[in-house]
Amino acid sequence: MGTQSVMSSEAVQLPIVLEAVDESVATALAVGLAMPDRSVIDATTRDLVGHLRALMAEDLGFDEDPAVQALFREGYRVLDLTRRPTAESTHFGAYQYMREVGLLTGRFADVYRETQERDEADA
Repeated sequence: MGTQSVMSSEAVQLPIVLEAVDESVATALAVGLAMPDRSVIDATTRDLVGHLRALMAEDLGFDEDPAVQALFREGYRVLDLTRRPTAESTHFGAYQYMREVGLLTGRFADVYRETQERDEADA
């Protein structure tokens, strides 16, 4: 499976804690009257990128499912370092990226849940 290239020296193989993933996704996708402070956006984005990398390192049926393959392609695209906001990026650009990573991480978490449920039912 081609998912190992997602892992880097900053990503450590830890167990997936879906509650933490869900909390980060909820933070990223919460709708408020104003955008969060940039420090909150940056911290949430870092959390989401870590969760996304961990989920992409899991066996989610990449070899068998074209939909999962498409999801991984989107994951690689979003994690591309040239797409990530920098300190010079606008507040809105960083916010939009956080939301994009949040949506994608949520989709990966859903596939992970389905995979776990299927594995438990097969056991």
